[in-house]
Amino acid sequence: MQILRNSLPVFALLLTCHALSAQSYKTAAGIRVDNGVHLTVQQYITNGWTAEGILHSAVGSDNLGLTLLAEKHSKILFRGVNVYFGAGGHYYWQNEPRRGETNVVDQDVYGLSFIGGAEVSLGRINLAIDWKPELHLSESSETIGWNGASVSVRYIFAKRERKKIGDWKVWDKFGGNKDKNKNKKRK
Repeated sequence: MQILRNSLPVFALLLTCHALSAQSYKTAAGIRVDNGVHLTVQQYITNGWTAEGILHSAVGSDNLGLTLLAEKHSKILFRGVNVYFGAGGHYYWQNEPRRGETNVVDQDVYGLSFIGGAEVSLGRINLAIDWKPELHLSESSETIGWNGASVSVRYIFAKRERKKIGDWKVWDKFGGNKDKNKNKKRK
């Protein structure tokens, strides 16, 4: 919760900044910080949809996890400022088995993951704040995992091209393109 509380003023400042560039990435990768430091990779698919992979490793633990998500991004305010939501699945390998009260060894944890957040792209840097609750389906784990808010910082490796609006030639009717008209008459 502390991360979220400290990050909200930063995002408010970024949203009011006029030097924002477009959310124009195809591929971005970096780190995600919540209860540990994780690796995150996002790949643009189509029509505002991205696929995200998160490689988890809790601080001071040998356990490893993987989350795969499909996310829908929607532009707000400017190109480059988005909100997003999505869902997917997760799997956590338990390399440090623990024994419960009934002497049962914890198994690997798997289930469904959900995500919601906001992001901004500044040049080649993508910053995001999100929340990722989990529904565990494995028998030996708690049913719901409430991962707190997280902050992600990604480097944009491949930018997406902007869509250009075609020339509707509106000004040609009013003599706006006199240079082109002169060239046509000379030929």
